[in-house]
Amino acid sequence: MRKNKLMVLVVLLLFLMSTLLTSCTQAAQGNNDSDKVKIGFSIQDISNPAWSEMWIYMQQKAEELGVEIVLSDAQADPAKQIDSLENFIQGGFDAIIVHCFNADSATSTLQKAKDNGIKVIAYDTNVDIADSYFGLDNYAVGKQIALNASKFIEEKFPDGKVEVGVANYPLNQVCLDRAEGIVAGMAEYAPNAKIVAEAQAGYVDEGIVVGENFMQAHPNMKIVVGIDDAGLLGIYESVVAANKTADDFGMFGIDALPEALKLISEDTIFRSTIHLDLNNIGERMVQAAYDLTQGKEVEKVVYFPLNTVDINNVSEYLEK
Repeated sequence: MRKNKLMVLVVLLLFLMSTLLTSCTQAAQGNNDSDKVKIGFSIQDISNPAWSEMWIYMQQKAEELGVEIVLSDAQADPAKQIDSLENFIQGGFDAIIVHCFNADSATSTLQKAKDNGIKVIAYDTNVDIADSYFGLDNYAVGKQIALNASKFIEEKFPDGKVEVGVANYPLNQVCLDRAEGIVAGMAEYAPNAKIVAEAQAGYVDEGIVVGENFMQAHPNMKIVVGIDDAGLLGIYESVVAANKTADDFGMFGIDALPEALKLISEDTIFRSTIHLDLNNIGERMVQAAYDLTQGKEVEKVVYFPLNTVDINNVSEYLEK
């Protein structure tokens, strides 16, 4: 009798050990189905509001398709991005969506990914070896921002003479191209306007400091153009604090962030932005990545639409 009980206990113990071993193995593998498509998404800095919102839509699309998508936030550090790409390669991912700081610096690592059979989609920064590119001609984007500002200048300053501040972000090629486009566009569309200051302001906190400096050093500045809305929103706070909100002051950006749309709708000095529909672009990138893993053809180049938003049409975008 005691021998039978001992045998039962041994069997139960072996069963429990087997169960625990299986659970630990599943945890180490992330409880993933080995047949499930895995997509890695390497973003420059997820703290950017436009990109963080796009990421939400990308996750929803991945869930709809039944694929796994993993975010790697480079936190504005190109070296971290290269490490993340290496991790995707070592992790056996099927596709990578990458938002490169600089195409040249990442090309060798992305070529390694392709050599391992991984599909590559480039976002915002084009990479020649990518299977597909979703992005913009960012120089043209900068010129469009300048064009939007020039229309306001023409209306408020008949002689075109006005001081301009530029919010740039020289840490990645995308924003460098936009800033160059802004400068070229101002020279072309508002030749009598004078750029008196340029400073890095890609985020709200940077914008607050830059706005203070702009207002102190250039009290006659009336126009501020920027490579994104986030930095301009910070500058806006400083301009308001300096009581520079006259009818002839104008700010012009891109991204159509909710806060920017709200200010435009209230007819403030934040005059216009550009809507890119990044949420839709995020979904389309996930779909393209999945399609590539299934052997389907996808568009080689997909350009974002550029839709200027101002007081005349902002209600349409607020409704969305």
